[in-house]
Amino acid sequence: MNFTKSLLACLFVLLVLSCQSQKTEYDKPIEQAIELTNDFIAKNKIPGLAITVSVKGENILSKGFGYGNLESQAKVDPAVTKFRIGSISKPVSADALIQLWDQNKLQLDSSIQYYLPDFPKKQAKITSRMVAGHLAGIRHYNGNEFLSAKHYDNIDDALEIFENDPLISYPGKEYHYSSYGWNLLSRIVEKASGEEFLSYMQKHVFNPLEMHNTIADHTDSIVVNRTGFYQRTNDNRIINGPFVDNSIKWAGGGFLSTSEDIMKFAIAHSKPGYLSQKQIDELTRSQKTSEGNITEYGIGWASGTDHKEHYYYGHSGGSIGATTHMIIYPKEEVCVVVLTNLSNVRFLNFSHEIANLFMK
Repeated sequence: MNFTKSLLACLFVLLVLSCQSQKTEYDKPIEQAIELTNDFIAKNKIPGLAITVSVKGENILSKGFGYGNLESQAKVDPAVTKFRIGSISKPVSADALIQLWDQNKLQLDSSIQYYLPDFPKKQAKITSRMVAGHLAGIRHYNGNEFLSAKHYDNIDDALEIFENDPLISYPGKEYHYSSYGWNLLSRIVEKASGEEFLSYMQKHVFNPLEMHNTIADHTDSIVVNRTGFYQRTNDNRIINGPFVDNSIKWAGGGFLSTSEDIMKFAIAHSKPGYLSQKQIDELTRSQKTSEGNITEYGIGWASGTDHKEHYYYGHSGGSIGATTHMIIYPKEEVCVVVLTNLSNVRFLNFSHEIANLFMK
């Protein structure tokens, strides 16, 4: 009996020491990350920010700073505060494409008219892959379209904004970023799957990944813990951003989410499991122009190397009242998600500096 008690006591001590060792391993980088984040917030006068950092699939740091809503003084909680994620919506929506491609329901290299025969033909074949990689020549916003307050009941109506416009370059020849191209892709998803786009995303992406706080930014809905949307004036005052309705671009920039939900998504795309390695590679592998120039953009995913030559992929986002970033370092198994409720924040290397703190 005494021997058993002694053995249990030893095991308990070892367990405590092991937990302490795991706890202290990241104490210093966490402290440095918080310091960097506070400096970043102060420099950019950001009302509210959520940051989540994972290493080897585990959230090592997840913290809210400031206020999600300045009027109510609601503090940011990385688990529940819903920010506009802007163009992070593109890699999120790309999952629909790659799932249907893997099921042989969607051919990435077929003409888009195969799925949308009524879409006006252009001077050459356009494919879903081209559109997803910003190589189709479809234009981006014109004039004040980024500030659109019009509600669109369906994707077909939103296609009318640009479908009859000429291409700005020959398909495949040049990289031209276009959120409108993702309207086209979301309609193709509907045709290939037989499901309405937002329903498809909920059923096949958000539910499997348990992204319970990720939804479309419906302006007519009561959304608990949705942030305010702020911008900075030329004289450095923080004011409310103008009202916009993001039904103009669900797939390209219309979702709300939390930093912890987007981290679930990032972790799921850092290694095989939720998707196969073949699917991950297809999404993140850089496309090339017809002249062979690498674009550093795959199917909804940007990629590159940081100043220390570490390879990463991810996406940034910019909306009215939000600037965001998600990056994944697959080899090092480090992911960083940063969401803010302020327009036009200059991230520069901030997210990469945070990631590098957690690399051995």
